[in-house]
Amino acid sequence: MVKYRYEKWIGGMSAALVLSAALSGCLSNPGDTQGELKNYSGPVKVKTLEQTRAEERSAQSVVPITQIHNQGYVPIDAVAKAIGFHGEWLKDGKYGVGDRDAALLFRPGESTVDNGEGSTRMVGPAVKQNGKLYVPVESLQALFGDAASFRSDDHQLSFYPRLEGSDSGADDLALPFKDGQSTAQGGLNAQSAGRGRQPGSDAGNFRSLASSSTGDQIIREAKRYMGVKYDFGAENYSESGTFDCSSYTRYIFAKFGVSLPRTARAQGKLGRSVSRDELQKGDLVFFSVPGRFKSDSTVGHVGIYMGNGEMINANTEPEDGVQITDINKPYWQETFLFAKRVL
Repeated sequence: MVKYRYEKWIGGMSAALVLSAALSGCLSNPGDTQGELKNYSGPVKVKTLEQTRAEERSAQSVVPITQIHNQGYVPIDAVAKAIGFHGEWLKDGKYGVGDRDAALLFRPGESTVDNGEGSTRMVGPAVKQNGKLYVPVESLQALFGDAASFRSDDHQLSFYPRLEGSDSGADDLALPFKDGQSTAQGGLNAQSAGRGRQPGSDAGNFRSLASSSTGDQIIREAKRYMGVKYDFGAENYSESGTFDCSSYTRYIFAKFGVSLPRTARAQGKLGRSVSRDELQKGDLVFFSVPGRFKSDSTVGHVGIYMGNGEMINANTEPEDGVQITDINKPYWQETFLFAKRVL
């Protein structure tokens, strides 16, 4: 019994001494405010948003090259993802690539690609293997050269951030969208015409808005399809019951005697240019969709201006389908490219 108490006492004393030594070491450690811990007490360095973006821009994205029929091929889904596009198989067996619509349509076994305005011919046919679609590396410049920068060797395809030139519309990025004054000709004043990013020249002879009533009719018709589901690469509404951004505008304007091309990019090359502070109901508004390796001047989305800083459009967010969007929010102000009047 005495031996047990002695051992217990010795054990307790040992534990106490260890604890005391530990505490003594902590309390006497000069690094609490000085000494070695000074190495850890410097100011915390936080990267700025611009520094983070600069690092991202300096990085590259790599897609491996596969040899098919003794020719370099790459999977189109990986190419689309690297650039920042969406890609998927469509119901009709084609493969679509684009932003809010299928700007490019590929078909297995064929060398021609539907680009919305006509076709682009590849040096070899698209090849389907194990559920993936492969396209010739040599044809990528013709397909994506206007949207991305890349180079290849025998083994891989590397994508790099695209260097953009100065943007004449940059000073307007923070400006709100405003309704212009309706005139008998639906025209623009000399100051507002031609501002912002407006690719291509005015094409075709389009009737100007004779009065705001024409725009009102367009909006009333467009609102009839509120809630119709969005579907990337959607076929004609009468067949599919769905829309993507450009098939929606195409369907609505066809009811007013205006034939629009299949894609948002092609639609953006028609009509007369309108600045963001001279918009009228029924004008088409075009936006880019940001991507790490994608040009910010590439048309990726289109909607119909409703007035009061709003557009009606087929989109995936914040809801799925035809919806009304406040384009005076920062995202839309910053991604706005140009507006066109096609009536």
